Amino acid sequence: MLIHSPLGLGHPYRHEPDQRIPIRPRSGDVWSVRARTDESIKKIALHLVDGNEVQVFELTCVGEARSHDYGPYGKTAKFTGTNTHLADAAARSGEYPDELSWEVVLPVLEEFQEISYWLESDTGERTETFSFCALVWSSDDGFLKQNGQFPTGISLIEPEVLKDSQQRVYGVRASLPLASEDHVVGFGERFHSVDQRGELVDAVVYEEYKGQGHRSYLPAPFGMVIGSNYGFYLNTGNPSRFDVGITHKDQIAFEIDMDPSQGTCEIKAYTGTPSSILSQYMLEFPLPKNPPEWIYKLWGSSNEWNTQSRVKDEMRRSTESEIDLGVIVIEAWSDETTFTVFRDAKYEPSDGSRGLRAVEIKYPEDGAWPDPQLMIEEMHKQDIKLVLWQIPVIKDQGHPNSQMQAMWEYAIKNNLVIKDGNGDPYRVRGFWFHDGLLPDLTNKRVRAWWADLHKYLVIDMGVDGFKTDGGEHAWGTDLRYLDGRSGLEKNNLLPVAYAQTFHELFADAKKEGVTFSRAGFAGSSSYPTFWAGDEDSTWNAYRASIRAGISASASGIFFWGWDIGGFSGELPSAELYLRGAAMATFCPIMQFHSEYNHHRKPSNDRSPWNIAEQTGNPGVLTVFRDFAAVRKRLIPYLAAEGKIAIETRRPLMAGLFFDYAQDDSIWAASYQYMLGRYLLVAPVIEENATTIRVYLPEGDWVDFWDRKKWTGKQWIDMAAPIDRIPVFIRADAPDQVHAL
Repeated sequence: MLIHSPLGLGHPYRHEPDQRIPIRPRSGDVWSVRARTDESIKKIALHLVDGNEVQVFELTCVGEARSHDYGPYGKTAKFTGTNTHLADAAARSGEYPDELSWEVVLPVLEEFQEISYWLESDTGERTETFSFCALVWSSDDGFLKQNGQFPTGISLIEPEVLKDSQQRVYGVRASLPLASEDHVVGFGERFHSVDQRGELVDAVVYEEYKGQGHRSYLPAPFGMVIGSNYGFYLNTGNPSRFDVGITHKDQIAFEIDMDPSQGTCEIKAYTGTPSSILSQYMLEFPLPKNPPEWIYKLWGSSNEWNTQSRVKDEMRRSTESEIDLGVIVIEAWSDETTFTVFRDAKYEPSDGSRGLRAVEIKYPEDGAWPDPQLMIEEMHKQDIKLVLWQIPVIKDQGHPNSQMQAMWEYAIKNNLVIKDGNGDPYRVRGFWFHDGLLPDLTNKRVRAWWADLHKYLVIDMGVDGFKTDGGEHAWGTDLRYLDGRSGLEKNNLLPVAYAQTFHELFADAKKEGVTFSRAGFAGSSSYPTFWAGDEDSTWNAYRASIRAGISASASGIFFWGWDIGGFSGELPSAELYLRGAAMATFCPIMQFHSEYNHHRKPSNDRSPWNIAEQTGNPGVLTVFRDFAAVRKRLIPYLAAEGKIAIETRRPLMAGLFFDYAQDDSIWAASYQYMLGRYLLVAPVIEENATTIRVYLPEGDWVDFWDRKKWTGKQWIDMAAPIDRIPVFIRADAPDQVHAL
């Protein structure tokens, strides 16, 4: 066995043990070639053709074949979870048991040097011949187009394009000026920092299972420079990277990977205040519809709420605890041969051309879901909405005569799936749903088909929303979408279209509904709502989630939440859980969730009643109940402010830089934010804290809890009891806000 795959798997942060590094070598690069073999091979030679000369280089065996993270965008945090199904799969990802990896480092490339090479083993195996041209940066002759105006004195610095010998463009780069007092925010949902000055960030949709660091499910090639008062948006789905004042302290350098077939590239320029810049950016996409008011209620879920009896029991425990659930998300509800039918249901598979209909499905009394229709009706009678988990994958199940098999065959036969570079149906390359098919939801015809598979759930059964999980499965520049465009151009756009599919379903059904998405990109603002993805129950993860919410909001993601106290690993302490609950009370979406744990005891549910039980602290229920009551009082305020947020494009959860950009002190209060226009929130983020230092910006303020009046433009020390979170009302707020 001798394997060399120049492009690797398309993983954005990982070198595979059998790829070329870099994939697109440039002049001046030292480059290397890797190969993967079994143990029967003892020697590999690389034959390199340069003009009429053939040189032979011997590869060195570097040990067991394993993938490795690389570069400044590599993983910066490690999860500390327990033995769970996702943790196990993530840990095994990138391993090639019983195989060896080989590598050779090759000479520096000259400008436009044409290279061909192949590998040959001592057993006589030989790869195909691979060719490339060393790429060269040269002056841009108009490839990068600017649309809109920057402020006077702000302009693009040294735009360049990356070309081969045929003058085909593979990349574009330029810089923008950065003044010494500037702060830079945006770039989508960012866990590592709110201010990106001094950071390397990229715009690549990626699922990092916990401990995201610089990696993001929901990036955007959009930034705001506060101080110099301008914004920019790289109007492309292509991967891009930003050096925000590192290489050159007075510049934001960016680089975009291009496909030679694309033609020109556009940068949008904006001028104004943060609110004005964000408004201009959001108008590049359809504005979101005002989501239903019920999104502001308490959401509850666990991956182990996976039977009708369990859901009914949790509803009962909620009532007994006097904590009203407003939304229940059921993740493990479906049979895994459809992801559209409740588990254990009986039906005759269709031919895959359409979804099943409610009358075609029967539910055995001894099944996991004996009467889901009755369950939904009971939920609605209790004013609880139902959101069902989803995945945009046709799973590689292999069950003959199953609905999944019918969908698989229909999708391939009718050209509904993304293809790989060989023209074959793309098979998911990541560890999660490995080898599944991806329907091309960027295509309207495919979206209509996918929506029809779920139609009866909305129209006949009354489902209120879908948790649109797992939008990060498209890896590789070689992918081909139905419109002929490459993965380089469209992989980042797939999760946007995924959420769009279900919004179109609700619109066609003339019903109010939402998606609850983890992945996204520029344009995702059109399709609320969102949550921050997978995190352990740690203080570091809690702080990272707050940063993610503030940065996501600054990028147009207004209706956002996170898993209170984390969703995985060791259960949160009572203190961490209640600090998280306090913050979530004053956050657009308030929800708890927990990872599947194989029903091991004790339960790992993050419901307040289970946390109280497992920590032996009944006070958890008392305090959470009080926060839930406050949340109920806030719902009219949140609904009104959410509507205004859409109308004005000022975030519902706004970093202080939106309203107080001229005040340098706010940058030392980076975890504080405004909820709506009138409430200032200062989460307690340190373990064992008894006090917290809070910054009050200019103006007069009233303590939300004791109504004490404060003058702004100062730091104050506040007591931080476990049943309180510092919240202040702007003194000039309307009476109904002061009455909260």
